[in-house]
Order: sequence, then structure tokens, then C-alpha cells
Amino acid sequence: MGLLEPLPVPKRLWSDMAVDFITDLPDSKRFNTILVAVDRFSKACHLVQLKGLPTAMTTATTLFDQVFQSNGIPEDIVSERGPQFTSRVCKAFCSLLGVIIGQRSGYNPQSNCQTERLNQESSQYLQTYCSLEQHRRSEFLPWAEYAQNSLIHSSMGFTPFQCVLGYQPPLFL
Repeated sequence: MGLLEPLPVPKRLWSDMAVDFITDLPDSKRFNTILVAVDRFSKACHLVQLKGLPTAMTTATTLFDQVFQSNGIPEDIVSERGPQFTSRVCKAFCSLLGVIIGQRSGYNPQSNCQTERLNQESSQYLQTYCSLEQHRRSEFLPWAEYAQNSLIHSSMGFTPFQCVLGYQPPLFL
């Protein structure tokens, strides 16, 4: 097995994305999976609820509808080696859009540490706020995304919102 190589530094907002899933969550309005999409430049994220681990077609549609429409089509997507990203459907979809898909090792989460870290932080946030009412997790997910995009990242010294919007939206208590 070769040495892990760092991912190239992104050139602009949403040109390079990392995508992963948080799975096996307790049902909340029939949602039990979260698609995590992270802009590797700004560290901004989108958290999208899903009813189970999606097919490649559903993944492609969800990425387009929930991420690409508001941020543009990326040049590169780093993902796990799941069938959602290795299938012919996904490869054809990405080829049509001019997107390069780079798979990381599914056995080595450190090879895509941005999404893995965000997965952990989002899971902790949701556990904290939904500990007694897991069935309400779907109501709190937009707040978790807002909170993640409001955190100062040590590598940048400011929040994803500041990087993307040029200012920090109001924080809530």
C-alpha cells in the first residue's frame, strides 16, 4: 500500500468538494442518512437529509439539486469508494458536467479528513440538541449546517460564511 498524498489546494469557492454520508441514524420523519458536501476551499458545508443510503442516480440528483444549483458545478469531487460514486451512472453524470471524481480509501478516513471531521462535529451537535428527541433531528439539521458554517476554522482564521458571503450572518443563541 502506498503513502497517502495530500489533496491539492483548491483554487476558488466550490471548485473542489468532498462528499460523504452519515448513515444508520435513528429515523426522524423517515430520514436516517445525511449527505455531507464540503467546499474544500471555504470549508462551507451542506447537510442534506435522505431516506436511507441513496442510489447513484439519487446521489447525482441530490448533489445537483441541493449543492450545484446554489454553488455551481465543481471541478473535482473527493468521495468514498461507495457504489454511489463508483457506478457508471455517477461516472457518466460527472463526465457530462466535466467533474473529476477522486475516490479515497473507504478504509482510511484520514484520506478525506475534512468531511470526516465535519461528520463528527455534526453528529455531536445533533446528539447534543436531540439527545432526548432523536425523532426531531430532521428539524435541527438546518441549524446544524448554520452552526458549522459559523465556526471559525483554524486554517483560515474566519468562518465559512465570511469566506463565501464576505460577512458573518447573525449568530443565534
